[in-house]
Amino acid sequence: MNVFLLLVSFLSSSWGLEQRIFVKDTIHQEMDPPETMSLSRSNVMINWIEMPLDHFDPQNTATFNMRYMFNEEHFGGAGSPIFIMAGGEWTITTNMLMEGNMYDMAVENKGYLIYTEHRYYGQTIPFTDFTANNLRFLNIDQALADLAYFIKYLKKQPRFANSKIIMYGGSYAANMVMWFKQRYPHLVLGVVASSGPINAKIDFAGYLEVVHEAFLLEGGEQCIDIIRQGIQDTVEALETEADRRTIEESYRLCNGTFDFDNRLDLGYFAGMITWTFSGRVQYAVPGSLLTICNNFRNNVYGTTPMMQIGGFVALFQNLNNNSCWNIKFDNMVANYMRPTNSRAWYYQTCTEYGYFQIAPNSGTVFDPLKWLDVEFYVEVCKRGYDERFDEAFAYDAADRVNLIFGALSPEVKNTINIHGYIDPWRALGVYERDLHVTSPTYTVPRASHCFDISAWRVTDTIQMTAVQQRARSIVASWLNS
Repeated sequence: MNVFLLLVSFLSSSWGLEQRIFVKDTIHQEMDPPETMSLSRSNVMINWIEMPLDHFDPQNTATFNMRYMFNEEHFGGAGSPIFIMAGGEWTITTNMLMEGNMYDMAVENKGYLIYTEHRYYGQTIPFTDFTANNLRFLNIDQALADLAYFIKYLKKQPRFANSKIIMYGGSYAANMVMWFKQRYPHLVLGVVASSGPINAKIDFAGYLEVVHEAFLLEGGEQCIDIIRQGIQDTVEALETEADRRTIEESYRLCNGTFDFDNRLDLGYFAGMITWTFSGRVQYAVPGSLLTICNNFRNNVYGTTPMMQIGGFVALFQNLNNNSCWNIKFDNMVANYMRPTNSRAWYYQTCTEYGYFQIAPNSGTVFDPLKWLDVEFYVEVCKRGYDERFDEAFAYDAADRVNLIFGALSPEVKNTINIHGYIDPWRALGVYERDLHVTSPTYTVPRASHCFDISAWRVTDTIQMTAVQQRARSIVASWLNS
């Protein structure tokens, strides 16, 4: 997911646990799972539950096996709480049940830890062939019903019959837990939603606006000027054959393979640039963007602004010294034809959310990359899945999601809504106000995507740590009320 720009004003210089941090006046990068450290110890077990393929058609008796992981090392016995981490568009791992803020909540409240895997991701595969027809059961309605069915299964066990349930989710899974609280409020006591882009949007220019703003806030005008000049020089160099050779050299494009007159190939090329910058921002930690900006200032990535951008892209896309880019739109589409997490997620963007991270038209450094537009992203939908998934279809699909779940006005209670201010996805979330008197919002300066889910890191600011602590305190109050 990808996003936008504006100035930060921090509410208070004195941070207290009873205060909320808001940012005033002021997501194609995928929403990956929150980053975690690699741990060797393992108290985590794996199990499977037989799940209906279609929860809404009683005549369809097909099923599939849904994987989940659990850790009961801190469980206090019958009636103690259950903490469920909702898996999103990724393969679940044991780490999330061995560290992080939900783990700490379980330790403090003698809770049972569970991590559910989303249908069509990881090893939870209803069909091995990801045709558009087989993918039709991949949608938010079925995914939320999976969680409800799973909780009903848990509650049949005597030791869990009286257990209160807390759900935690990050990124797309933050949407899931918030929307679960709306649709199935009787099944869950409260939820923590981290970095949830709850407003489905097709033309998502805001993602790159936040990316621009993040580099401005962390690196200043000089950093922005270098990036702007490098991108502008690149676009201008497209005009002549001689300058096109310079682009090939600066960006290490394979000789003679790039079609400079193909707007879809140009869209892919533009995306390669923007996705590199947005990837650095989406998972930035305090100081990491400043390091990049200092490298730009010191010509670490190249000797001209254009070569700087090309070198930056090559470094962070892990292009080997003897390798080159073969930038072809057809190759990009081919990558989405394989039955992978990426194919499943792009299907969801085509049929539900959009989240197409287009070039803005608002004065950002990315404005000149005009080929990165809705038409570009929708063409992947049409070629990769079904010709029916055109632009009108995409807009109607996003409208449906927003109509059902309320877009930026969800009706939720007992929901902790957390955002990082430099997270590009916060542009599609509620980050300047509380959702409800019982549903506070915390937006933290210098923090990015799902910062609160991970275990403490040396780069964490006081504000980041304070929000994690406050979330634990609120959850404890829910459980003890």
